[in-house]
Amino acid sequence: MPLRRLPLLAVVLVVASACSVLPAELRQELLPSQTQYKTAEAAYSVLIERHVDKPTSTTLIPGAIDGVVAYLKSASIDPSPTVARPDLTGSTWSDFAKLSATLDAVVARYPSADPKLIERAAVDGMARSLNECHTYYLDPERAATFNKPPAPVTGIGVTINKPDAASPIEVIDVIPNTPAERAGVKKGDKFMKVNGEDVANLTVQEVADRVRGPEGTAVTITFDRGGAAVELTITRARFTTPLTEAKPEGDLGYIKIKQLISNVADEAQQAAKTFVTEGKKGLILDLRDDPGGELSVAVDVASLFVRTGPLVYQTGRDGQRTPIDVNSRRYLGTDLPLVVLVNKNSASGSEIIAAGIQSSGAGTVLGGQTAGCVGSAQPRELPDGGLLLVTITEMQDAKTGADLNGPGKGIVPTLSAADDPATPNVDEGLQAAIGYLHKGA
Repeated sequence: MPLRRLPLLAVVLVVASACSVLPAELRQELLPSQTQYKTAEAAYSVLIERHVDKPTSTTLIPGAIDGVVAYLKSASIDPSPTVARPDLTGSTWSDFAKLSATLDAVVARYPSADPKLIERAAVDGMARSLNECHTYYLDPERAATFNKPPAPVTGIGVTINKPDAASPIEVIDVIPNTPAERAGVKKGDKFMKVNGEDVANLTVQEVADRVRGPEGTAVTITFDRGGAAVELTITRARFTTPLTEAKPEGDLGYIKIKQLISNVADEAQQAAKTFVTEGKKGLILDLRDDPGGELSVAVDVASLFVRTGPLVYQTGRDGQRTPIDVNSRRYLGTDLPLVVLVNKNSASGSEIIAAGIQSSGAGTVLGGQTAGCVGSAQPRELPDGGLLLVTITEMQDAKTGADLNGPGKGIVPTLSAADDPATPNVDEGLQAAIGYLHKGA
């Protein structure tokens, strides 16, 4: 589901020529290593030099090795891989040289493994070692679609998520007018089998790869729905995922935003203006399952409802705290009651919107505690054509100053509401929002 989406910047590594009067050991301490693993080297350098938490080799190198081990297991190359773990000193480039030697040893020991995938696994492991949601690696294939509006795809039409490592993949959204909706797939359904294969312990990507297929072909999926097995055969089709949805809910206006990219702010603004013109008595902004996107889009959406002031504060690597202010040109100028719906999958930009509306008193946040994934990340191009997202700021609540990023953090709604898996055809969160607004609160 990655916040700040800046123009892509090339990673420039300056490798000075080693002066012949320096001992080899000292040259290794002072200079980037002369390695064949340029993608890993670039990612390592960027993380050390740019990440807000100032990581060191003693965090990144073990993470890289963990990533390689995970790849060897997942690719069925070795269920119990043997990968040496070097003694680290904390010296940036001598420790990286040790990682380079470790990767050489892995390539030699496992000739059936693709060296490029081994290196990419090391990069992924380094990013994961920082244990926060805005720093991650995208391989070249996924990087090609980064922050782009959804193109027509062939599939069944669901958004899926894995809440944690011990949980199965679950459906968090069923896209309207798609094969999944027509076949009866429900939000909250959990994947058990795809074409008879047990997928309970697979990753999101692995399940998605098994569900996708050519247009017109069928896939049989067994879901766990409230403890009962439900088997559905679904014919794949071509469709485009809309980013916004706007509809009347009686005398209220409902706007759902699925991702904060492209022209979503314009679409939300037009929908809200239409509802105001039609004389609606209140507005519901649904940010449930919204993973975020571009910071500027999040600011523009929040600014529809918040007149002045900061939405949140951000703190960078240097410790300086600066406000992220509203875009005053976007303000709608309406005093209609507003409810913002959020849940555990509302992350990043959607959390900034909810935080700004809550702290300013412009509306009421309702639902479940959000993901706690509130920061800004900068994409950096890597030599393999992939992207490394690097967290460069962390964010705080504009009213309380509380950190919003991290496990157990995020936005705590003013009013709690949760969907009941036993009633998949009832949207309890939406019903609670409608009820709250009808009470005239």
